[in-house]
Amino acid sequence: MRACKFLDAKYGLDTIQRRRLKQSRVADLNDPFELTPYDLTDFVLRMTFLKTREDIDKKRGLLCFSADWKNPVIWARYSDKHKGLCLGFEIPEMNEDPKSNTGRVKYLSKPLPFPNNFEEMSESEHDAFARGAIFTKFEHWIYEKEIRVWSPLENEDAGLYFVPFGDNLRLAEVIKGQRCSVSNAQIVSALGSLAGEVKITKARAAYDKFEMVEDEQGP
Repeated sequence: MRACKFLDAKYGLDTIQRRRLKQSRVADLNDPFELTPYDLTDFVLRMTFLKTREDIDKKRGLLCFSADWKNPVIWARYSDKHKGLCLGFEIPEMNEDPKSNTGRVKYLSKPLPFPNNFEEMSESEHDAFARGAIFTKFEHWIYEKEIRVWSPLENEDAGLYFVPFGDNLRLAEVIKGQRCSVSNAQIVSALGSLAGEVKITKARAAYDKFEMVEDEQGP
């Protein structure tokens, strides 16, 4: 399935050339409600959740994608006001396995009630509960159509962690923003041996709807 990553031009080219995507850490995400989609009015419960979030931050990171590249707000926020790039990756199809590290984010209008029977839950129910914590956000983020891939922090470089391109993270397309000044030659150079496998296109504002579409005049 296709997953879209928005980057500014500099880091987009660097990502292509180095064949890797930077993992986000929980502590660096821009939503203060990450991993806490439940009502945490209870002090003890709140402290337990925050400690769990800190523990996850030390061990695991995530790749954040969008399900498509057509929303102009995403380009504005995550791709340098339409001056950057969107990298389209092929990743494995998602399933409903509660232990899966990949999934679409679900969006809610208010925090979920914490289950009263938590201690009596089965293993599968605990897995579903944990999955709800890592794949749930406030509904105002819904425009992102976010897909998340969680994985251990393993490939470190100068204090940052990366996931290398591969069978489960295959670059298939590079989309230039409407205001992007990066040349095709620069992208082809960064692609190197991948140039023959990756499509290069350019986005433009549609004429009949509030949506980005492929520029028919080419990149």
